[in-house]
Amino acid sequence: MQQIINALLKNKKFILFIILLFFSLIFIRNRSLYHQSKFDQLITLITGEIFSATYSINEYFNLKKINDEVLLENKNLREALINKNNYDLNDRSNFIFKAFLAKIVKNSTKSSRNYLIINKGKKDSIREEMGVISSKGIIGIVSSVSENYSSVISVLNRDLQINAKFKKNNTFGSLNWDGVNSNKLRLNDIYIINDVNIGDTIVTSGMSAYFPEGILIGIVSDYKIILGKGYYEIEIELNNKVGNETNVYVLKNKFQKEIKSLE
Repeated sequence: MQQIINALLKNKKFILFIILLFFSLIFIRNRSLYHQSKFDQLITLITGEIFSATYSINEYFNLKKINDEVLLENKNLREALINKNNYDLNDRSNFIFKAFLAKIVKNSTKSSRNYLIINKGKKDSIREEMGVISSKGIIGIVSSVSENYSSVISVLNRDLQINAKFKKNNTFGSLNWDGVNSNKLRLNDIYIINDVNIGDTIVTSGMSAYFPEGILIGIVSDYKIILGKGYYEIEIELNNKVGNETNVYVLKNKFQKEIKSLE
């Protein structure tokens, strides 16, 4: 308390000046409409700047909350889009696929057998053999799970094969990576009797428990006929850059156990 008193006494002249200045301004404002108008304009300007700065500060500290809300809304929209052909979108309990939000915390693209780590695990209902996608395309399949994290086999892994098809005519094939270009996959087992063109859209086939039908994979960027075998060699340019992805959706197929038991 004594320190506050000492500070006031030390700066008493400045404090007196501020007090006199304040009362002088009030006196001038009340003397004429012109000065009253100018004074009110100044107060409005200062108040506006203060409120604007306060709003910017609050908005900055609320960015994480806003971002989480946007991600959750996107997750719900993605879930509805995946299940649009199956059930009433107003009854989510009947959805075949449920989506879980996750974030990639480690990613590799330089190996021939790449993996990712995501920040969701058993306690978040993540299990092995769940498909993982982003807002732009496929990412991989969950291979192992701990309490808080999961390992995902990347589509950029030579051991992973994914069922895919042409969107235009439902021609099915098998998709895998050759270990060369991190933005290109190969679509195999497409007979030359099928019509193939550069720019054709490739999507998931829905013929597995991992991914629903129709998830965008990429487009045909090049193709050629394998002589003597009756098949095309087709190059697919991925719609997403796996190495740049951060936020992903883990997909749970509620019939996965039943499907696996029959397999």
